[in-house]
Amino acid sequence: MKTKSKNILERLYDYQLDAVSSTDKNTKGIVCMPTGTGKTFVQAAVIAKDIQKNKGKFGVYVINSPRIMLSYQLLKEVYSFLMYAGVEARYMSVHSGGQNDMQDLENIRIDANFNEGTNIQYAEIENGTSPIVIREFVDKAKSGDLPVIFFSTYNSAERINDAIPDEKINIVVNDESQYLVQEQFHDIIHILNSKRCYFFTATTIHTPSNTGRGMNNVSSYGEVIYLMTPRQAIDMGKMVRPRMHFVIPGSGSSYTKDDFDSNLGRIISEAFAQHNYAIGQFSKAKMLVSVKGVGDIEKFFQSKEYSLLLRTGLKVYAVASDEKIGNNINGEKVNRREFLNRLKEDGRKPSQELIILHYDILAEGIDVPGITGIMPLRTLLKAKFLQTYGRTARMDIEDRQNIDSGKIKPDQLSEMNKPYAWVIVPTIIHEDADSKEHIGQLITELRDYGFKPSEDIVSTDDKSGLPTVDGPDALIVVKKKCVNIGKYIEKVEADYENERIAKLSKLDLLKEKLGMS
Repeated sequence: MKTKSKNILERLYDYQLDAVSSTDKNTKGIVCMPTGTGKTFVQAAVIAKDIQKNKGKFGVYVINSPRIMLSYQLLKEVYSFLMYAGVEARYMSVHSGGQNDMQDLENIRIDANFNEGTNIQYAEIENGTSPIVIREFVDKAKSGDLPVIFFSTYNSAERINDAIPDEKINIVVNDESQYLVQEQFHDIIHILNSKRCYFFTATTIHTPSNTGRGMNNVSSYGEVIYLMTPRQAIDMGKMVRPRMHFVIPGSGSSYTKDDFDSNLGRIISEAFAQHNYAIGQFSKAKMLVSVKGVGDIEKFFQSKEYSLLLRTGLKVYAVASDEKIGNNINGEKVNRREFLNRLKEDGRKPSQELIILHYDILAEGIDVPGITGIMPLRTLLKAKFLQTYGRTARMDIEDRQNIDSGKIKPDQLSEMNKPYAWVIVPTIIHEDADSKEHIGQLITELRDYGFKPSEDIVSTDDKSGLPTVDGPDALIVVKKKCVNIGKYIEKVEADYENERIAKLSKLDLLKEKLGMS
């Protein structure tokens, strides 16, 4: 019996429908949506809609992403979306990541059939990078008039073109497409022969020239066809607003660089304890630490603080491409699928404390629920920082349900379980110009989220253990206990105010001085 396809758009929010609509009107373009607003749902809907439009016909679809871990997650989410919508397809992973978790995907198919009344009895799923295997998989689907969806990393996308150079691809979706600005990936834009091509990102990256590799090159990327700003997402209740938390050691001074290098375990442990206190009593802290390199993870594993934290029931997840670390849970190496599944499971538990250390792995697109704060231990470029920040900007599930139902409004912060997404900064500051510039950069990058330094910065130390209260006085503790930070933040604010005033017309400036609206 053939499965009756459902309305694949009924599960989308209005803004997601608008994003899908933008792809209907353009064969190429950039879809810019903040992390946590459901870009993957939009991608799945765009492909599912085209499959339904060409029902009973063979077609090829490609979803590219920068990392194997993200590619698998995209497979799982798109597979789930299409299964629950009753859209039948064949799936293949094209990367070096090994076998997919077939039982995990099979459970999704069975659940969709049982709960949604769909009738998809089988969904073939393959993986590999051999052009011969890819060609055979496509030919088999073609003989059965079935669509094929490839999930490829940017490194492996060329294999698809090598295998089926004669096939016109229906749609190519490039997830986390800011990576295509890099020289090593940029040619992928022109390799795959497609009828439609879209670039999904939370942060566009431009270059000085409009003809370079940057996303301002319209001939390569198309125009921005849909744009949702972080501030819009916050106001709609689709993501959490930022707040900065300066961690000051009990002495009331700052860490030095020597302290940092020799006492990484203490610094992470102390920051976690203070963050745990600052977020309140609804849930335990789940802190994502962006380290400077694999060596930082090894140092933390060797620290006495690591052992002590494990004894309390806290779990430490660590991930890096280096084989010494791999996908690591409490010192035990596991495969990628188990790592993601267990991380998601623990992320959903309000009572489970987590420290998650990563080096350039979890920054993009990985959906890890429950992360309460991020702590960047290195200076991150804008795109990387905002992607990392996106891991903690996701709404609490109950808060989102209450906002969607109208029970609470997005600005009723006191009614939320998770009103803030915390950016945690250990104060490695004396007269260090690089460190102060790092603070300024973090503040600068959060401005698009409606961040106001005077109101949105708090501080704790392990001596008083008390965060400052909401409002303008939130900066006082920072100034008193770490004077250099306070002065630098005041300078950053003054620069922003001068910049704002410089953009005002003479009339608007006069109105402001006179207190006129």
